[in-house]
Amino acid sequence: MIRAVFIEDSAILDSEGAAREGAATFLRGCAERFPLIVTTGRTRAAAVAAIESAGLAPMVLDVLSAEEAEDPPPAPDLLVAALGRLGFLLRDRNPVEPSQCLVVERGDEGVEAARRAGMWSLRVGIRAATIEADFEAGSFGEVDLDGMLRRCAARRA
Repeated sequence: MIRAVFIEDSAILDSEGAAREGAATFLRGCAERFPLIVTTGRTRAAAVAAIESAGLAPMVLDVLSAEEAEDPPPAPDLLVAALGRLGFLLRDRNPVEPSQCLVVERGDEGVEAARRAGMWSLRVGIRAATIEADFEAGSFGEVDLDGMLRRCAARRA
């Protein structure tokens, strides 16, 4: 069962800072069900500004940058920090476990970091990758969130 989503900013924003096609719809669908935390390899301020400019900020619980991790991906440090931040923000007595997190990424390093952290991975946009994600989609329009969630529940049952 998925209870939280961590999304790398390059998965939802293009190089110009605009939301990728279908990203806002995907985020909205996730935000209706789960807390969302954006992770980024750039500064927090730059990521927050880009997310706000793209109109995605209302759907995001928080943003964590590489500055908050000791080692960059493929080390899982940033995802582990995101999980800790989520627990702090929600103050839930039933903490979210790594296996209950979905990581949305574009690159191999992020997919590998998710694997090392014990989290599910969804790669969107890049098909010629060398590390296989749990789920792959060429675009956000191809993602069947409900189907993916059912598959996660069935695999972990």
